[in-house]
Amino acid sequence: MRETSPDPMDDLFVREMGKVQPIKQEKKVVVAKVKPVRVGDNMASGRKWAGMIAKPDTALSVQATHDPWVLVADGVSRERLKRLAAGKPSIGTVFDLHGMTRDEALEILENGVEQALLDGLRVVCIIHGRGLHSEGRAVLKDAVYLWLQQGALAHTVLAVIPQPGSGGGACLVLLRRQ
Repeated sequence: MRETSPDPMDDLFVREMGKVQPIKQEKKVVVAKVKPVRVGDNMASGRKWAGMIAKPDTALSVQATHDPWVLVADGVSRERLKRLAAGKPSIGTVFDLHGMTRDEALEILENGVEQALLDGLRVVCIIHGRGLHSEGRAVLKDAVYLWLQQGALAHTVLAVIPQPGSGGGACLVLLRRQ
C-alpha cells in the first residue's frame, strides 16, 4: 500500500473547527395546533363553503430573506425560485390592486387567493405598484408582503419573488398544493 502525505488543509480545518462554539438555544416557541378553517363566500365564483383550507401546525410558513421582497418557506430551493421566475409553472391568475385602498386590496387578495387555492392554481401574480403615488412608503406593496407573510392564508404560501421585468411593482406567489 502506498502512504499519502498529510494534507496541510486537514490540519488547518481541525485547528479552526476547535474554535467553534455551539449556538446557544433560546427559549423554544411552542405553537398550538390550529383546527381547519372553512372557506366562506367566494366573491369570484359565488360558491359558498366550497372547500376546506387547513392550517398547518406552524404559525408562519414563509420567512423574510436578506431581500425584503423575497419570502421563502423552509425546503424551497433556489432552483425552484429560478423556475418560478422563468414562468414554470405558469401564472394562473393576476390580481391588479392599483388604485385600491389598503383594506380593499387585502380583501380582494384574500378572496382571490382562496379561490385560486380552490381552483388548484399554483402561481398567482399580484400587481401592487411601486408606491410612486404614495406619500412616503409604498403602502400597498408593504401591506401585500406583510399579508403574504403573516396574514390569514400565509400558511398556503411557499414563496414570493418580485416578478421579473416589473420594476418591483408586482410579485409572483407560489402556493402550496391543496
